[in-house]
Amino acid sequence: MRTTEALRQPTVPAVPSTPAQHGRYGRILVTATTLLALGGEDLLQMKELAQRAEVSLATLYRYFPAKEYVLLAIAVSRYESALRRVADEVPDGATAQERVVNHLLREFRAGQRDQKLSASLGRVLADTRADYRQVIEQVRDLHVKILQQVAVAGRPLSREEYRRLMIVHDVFGAAKQRWLAGVCSAAEARFEIRLGGHLLNVPGLFAEVDQVPAAAGRPSARVARSR
Repeated sequence: MRTTEALRQPTVPAVPSTPAQHGRYGRILVTATTLLALGGEDLLQMKELAQRAEVSLATLYRYFPAKEYVLLAIAVSRYESALRRVADEVPDGATAQERVVNHLLREFRAGQRDQKLSASLGRVLADTRADYRQVIEQVRDLHVKILQQVAVAGRPLSREEYRRLMIVHDVFGAAKQRWLAGVCSAAEARFEIRLGGHLLNVPGLFAEVDQVPAAAGRPSARVARSR
């Protein structure tokens, strides 16, 4: 008899390995990105996506068991491309704060240009289901690596630098989500992003927190991973 725990095992999408499989996978992502930019999630239907990407429906579901997996794969692909791009660019700004804020404002402007795509990706990246947790964490880690590259040319971060950068990252995400939800204007979101950037330089930011023994958990593991 199958247990409830077994029934709740996360779905594991197939991973392409051969050149032909990578070609089909990439074609699906390009097609899906185009559909999202044109009409948002309403236009992204799995049967239509398979037809436009010229793959069978079975192949599509093997790589992407649900629409959310398509969205998450697009997010990963976009941040991987952005990380390669910033590694070859000279950042805009004289200080780490200026460089990070300028990059985030540029990212926000890109989101404004593709609002339907941004809204779809924002929704799935805020999803709390366990099936998506690993990929959502992968996207977050890629985004932080991009900010690390922009801020300090990718060198290892101290624990304090990492904590500050994570807060700036979270402020950006919250500002963008508020704008996408219509809670604030684009100008207000940009102000929040600039304000968040100041946290990179505020003296004694963690003085009170560091007086309390830190609980063991994932933040310290992520710091170790970033080094």
